[in-house]
Amino acid sequence: MSGIYSDALAPALPHKAMKGQDWPVVAGRTFVLSVGKAATQMAAAIHDRLPERAEGVIVTRQGYAQSDFKPDNMAIIEASHPVPDDVGAKAAQTVLSAVDALGEDDLLIVLMSGGASALLPAPVDGLSLTEKQAITKALLHSGAPIDQMNIVRKHLSAIKGGRLAARAFPAATHMIAISDIPGDEIGMIGSGPAIADPSTCADALEIIQRYKIDIPSAIRIGLENGIFETPKPGDRRMQKVSASLCARPADMCEAAKVAVEAHGYEAVMLGDALEGDALQLGREHADLALKLQSQGRKCALISGGEATVNIRNPKGRGGRCSAYLLACAIALDGTEHICGFAADSDGIDGSEDNAGAFLWPEVLTAMGGRKQALDSLENDNSYLAFQQADALYLTGPSGTNVNDLRILLVE
Repeated sequence: MSGIYSDALAPALPHKAMKGQDWPVVAGRTFVLSVGKAATQMAAAIHDRLPERAEGVIVTRQGYAQSDFKPDNMAIIEASHPVPDDVGAKAAQTVLSAVDALGEDDLLIVLMSGGASALLPAPVDGLSLTEKQAITKALLHSGAPIDQMNIVRKHLSAIKGGRLAARAFPAATHMIAISDIPGDEIGMIGSGPAIADPSTCADALEIIQRYKIDIPSAIRIGLENGIFETPKPGDRRMQKVSASLCARPADMCEAAKVAVEAHGYEAVMLGDALEGDALQLGREHADLALKLQSQGRKCALISGGEATVNIRNPKGRGGRCSAYLLACAIALDGTEHICGFAADSDGIDGSEDNAGAFLWPEVLTAMGGRKQALDSLENDNSYLAFQQADALYLTGPSGTNVNDLRILLVE
């Protein structure tokens, strides 16, 4: 199964995905900002094609820097994810200073991959980093979909929601992105620092109220009054912006389809942009696997996207992939001839050290039984359950991020 995962990720790895990517040619300077979990790999993929005097900053997650890529003209910074830290905040101010210095003949290249929202925090005036960290934690625990989280992030940032490109104007801005957003809405990737934002302060406030996110009163007033509004489509500062996608979750799922078919399985494609509660998704996929098995089919259920987990135990250890798979395993309850895995394409499921986990008929027994597995699920300890079963999938950083891959093999 690990071979299927590797084959699926291959088209989304930057050295392959970015081969056909180009950007505007300018008479002046070129500044490169590469930010996200694939930041060093994306910068490395185009480094030999950049102008000789290009400079830049690379900001990636701690432990994600590519060890054999250390360019003299780019600073590499490792910051915290998923909760921002002071290192990322200082990097953001360095980037803003560099962008402010760009002129009409210059170019800002933004290389964007998943995780960028947390890695480059620049809170709006009146919001401290500590307050932003608290809001981020609350959003992560709320179960809000990623697009709604990013609408809030856009309106509380001096960089996101098109503000970086607006700061760079009259320089041109070109963004190349790896999509980790269901539906591939480019303005949501990394909270869209170089893309005009159609969402509003009112939208952000509605999401904050829906998920009961605590924010400072001054920030609430600012949202109510539209003080923190982002640059909109048609804003003159966004007229020199261009953007393209180089890899999508659909590319990963299509490669997974080819891989399972090579092993003799019929591919059943469930979609590359699935969202919703991870536990419910796991139960639904288990039910479908049982139905297909009863029909005598040898098939592989393939899905991508980004499910959510509504955290009930803040001290629990797990991630959306392991939570999905644990719910799936409990629903299957030891059914023979069904196995599979769920793994985050970036190599880390949530905040643990695993990409995901494996499932096979005896996995509940290896966890200590069905009752123990249910207790782990109810207490958000899916990581510990699969650890007990020696069923964690440990890959390390992959160099890309196109959401999660879930595959159930049915015979």
